[in-house]
Amino acid sequence: MKSAFNTVNSFRKYFSIVIIGGILGSYSCSKNSSPSVPADQKYFPQVKTILQNNCMSCHNSAGSWEGRPTAFDDDSEIVAAHASIKAAITDPVTPTNRRMPQIGQLSASDIDIMVKWDAKGGGVND
Repeated sequence: MKSAFNTVNSFRKYFSIVIIGGILGSYSCSKNSSPSVPADQKYFPQVKTILQNNCMSCHNSAGSWEGRPTAFDDDSEIVAAHASIKAAITDPVTPTNRRMPQIGQLSASDIDIMVKWDAKGGGVND
C-alpha cells in the first residue's frame, strides 16, 4: 500500500511541475513575442525619416565623429544595421550597448515603428 501512495505522490509532483512549467513558459513566450505587424505595412520610409532626424548628424561618413561604427549614408547600410539599430533603442544599456540617440530621446511611436520594421525583417521593402 505504501508503494501505491508514493507512486501517486510522485505523479502529483510531476504533474504539478509540468503544469507550472507550461504556464510559465506560455507567459514568457507571450511577453517576448514579436509585435503584431500588418503584412502590407511598409515601415522603411518612416524609419529612414526617423534616422535622418535623430541619428544621421553623427552616424554618417562625415558626421560629428567620423569613423562611427555605424554610418547611415545609404539604404544598404541602414538595412545591414537593422538589428543593431533596434538594440540601441530598445535593449538595456550595457558596456557594449549604449542607448541611442545620445542627445534627446525617440518618441514611443518612433520606437514602435523601428521595432515593427525590425520584426518584419529590417529591409528596404519592410
